[in-house]
Amino acid sequence: MLSKEILEILEELMKMDDVLACMVAQRGLQGIVPKTIKLKDTSLWIQLHQTTNIIFEFINKFYDYKLERVNLEFGKYSILIAPINKGVSLIVVAPSLANVGLLDVEIENAGRRIVSIGKNKS
Repeated sequence: MLSKEILEILEELMKMDDVLACMVAQRGLQGIVPKTIKLKDTSLWIQLHQTTNIIFEFINKFYDYKLERVNLEFGKYSILIAPINKGVSLIVVAPSLANVGLLDVEIENAGRRIVSIGKNKS
């Protein structure tokens, strides 16, 4: 996947008030991250990094059942994970009181654009 085009999509997501952080990630949280994130709780980011392999194991098990989204909710934060394929996902961190309906639409659109980039460049 071409990081420059994907980075532009992520930067557009970051313009939304309810998006605190986002990235296109692989196992181990390696991936593409916009330069500016609004998430102040770095310990949450570290925990995400440490548990991504578990999340990707879950995605791999249910991907063939048309898994569209994994939503995790913690006190102040919601983490929305949208699989792009079995090994890559779009991860968005938002406040728990965010408008999840609007975020879902934007995440779905971003995911489609990322898939399209991958198809056009292969």
